[in-house]
Amino acid sequence: MSDTDRKISSNACYEVMLNYTCNARCMFCSQGNFDKERLASFNQTAKSIYLAWQQGYRRIGFTGGDPLVSPDIIKAVSLAKKIGFPFIRVQTNGIRLGDRNFCRKLAAAGLTLCKFSFASDIPEEHDRLMGHKGAFEKSVSGLKTLRALKVRVSVNFLITKYTYFRLADMLRTFLAMGVRSFIIVYPLYTGSMLKNHEKLGIPLEACTEPFAEALELMESIGLKDGILFLNVPACFLKGRESLSIGLNPFNTVVSDPDGKRTVLDETAAAARKHVPGCKKCGLKEKCAGLERSYIEIFGDYVPPSGIKPVGNTAVLKQDIPTVRNRKTGFLNENEECLFEILKDGTEKSTAEVIAAAEKIPLCRDCTDGNSVMNAGTVLEKKGLIERRFFKGKYYWKLKQPV
Repeated sequence: MSDTDRKISSNACYEVMLNYTCNARCMFCSQGNFDKERLASFNQTAKSIYLAWQQGYRRIGFTGGDPLVSPDIIKAVSLAKKIGFPFIRVQTNGIRLGDRNFCRKLAAAGLTLCKFSFASDIPEEHDRLMGHKGAFEKSVSGLKTLRALKVRVSVNFLITKYTYFRLADMLRTFLAMGVRSFIIVYPLYTGSMLKNHEKLGIPLEACTEPFAEALELMESIGLKDGILFLNVPACFLKGRESLSIGLNPFNTVVSDPDGKRTVLDETAAAARKHVPGCKKCGLKEKCAGLERSYIEIFGDYVPPSGIKPVGNTAVLKQDIPTVRNRKTGFLNENEECLFEILKDGTEKSTAEVIAAAEKIPLCRDCTDGNSVMNAGTVLEKKGLIERRFFKGKYYWKLKQPV
C-alpha cells in the first residue's frame, strides 16, 4: 500500500527533508555516507508541503541534514503556516540559532516546535562530537531565545560511550534551562556511527540502569510524560516499556530532497529483526526487535524482561506513580502554556484559553479542552491558579498576577 492510500490519523506527520547539507560533522551521524551537497529546490519543497496538506496531514516537519542550513527554510515554514498547518517542527543541531535575528524570523514565520540535538551537556565534549567548535554555545543560545519567543522546544540526547552514564545529569542541565520534553536517542550503527562505533558505541544492556535513573528523576518532579526513548527496544525499559517509541506506529511519511517518499514504519521495521530472546515476549507483535547493524556489533542479547511474557495490555496501560513536588516548581508544557496565558491577570474561560494558546505554541494540545482542564487542575493543586464554574463553563485565573 502506498502512503497516498493510507488513512491519515490526527497525529500523523509529514517530514520534508530539505537537504543532506549540514554545518556540523558529527562523529555519530547516521547519514555519514549521504551526499552532503544535496539540496531540494524550493519548488520541490513547496510541492511536498502542498501535497502533505492535500493528503490530510496537519503536522509537518522540516529536517535534513540540517534544515536550517537551507536558504529556503524561512519560506518553507511561512508557506506551511499560510496553508494552515497548526504544527510546524524543525529538527536541528541548533548551530544557526546562535543568530538571534534568525530565531526571530523563524518564530515570526510560524515555527511551533524546535527539536534540538545534543551530544553532551559539557560544551567541549559536545563540540568535539559534533565536529564544530562553539556548537554548544550557539545551540544553547538559540534554545533560550526561542523559549523567550514562546516557541516550544524539545531536546534529543544522543547516547554514546561518553554520555550514557551521565544521562540524569544531562537532564538536570536542560531542565534548568526550561526544557520539559526529551527524547533519548540510541544511535543507529550506520554512516559515521558505524565507522566510529569502537570509539562511541555502548551496548544497550549497559544503559538500562542509567535509563532507569533518568526516568526516576523525571517521575520525581512530575514530568513522567516528558521523556521517550528512540531505537531502544521495550525490554531495556523494564517497568516503563510504553516509553519506547516504536511500539506504536510512527505515522510518518518522509519526503527526500528529490520528493521521493518513504513510510517510516516500513523502513524502521525492515532495519530490525527479532532475536531468540524475543520469542516469549508479549510485545513481539508490536516491537520489531533489535537493529540489524547493532546485532552485528554487539550480538543478539536482550535482558530477562524481554524474554518473559509480559502481556501487551498490562504494559501499555501501566500507571507509573507521579510525584508532584511544589518545591521544585516544575511544570509540564501544557501547564506552562496555561500559566503563561493567565499572566495578564484576567480571568479566562476554557474556550478563551484555547484561543489564546493558538498564538503561543508552548504546549502540545492547543485545541484540546481536556488538556486545559488537566493542566488547570494541576496548577490549582499547586496553589498557582483558581477556577470557578459558572453557567456550564470553567473559568481560570492566576491567584496573584505576575
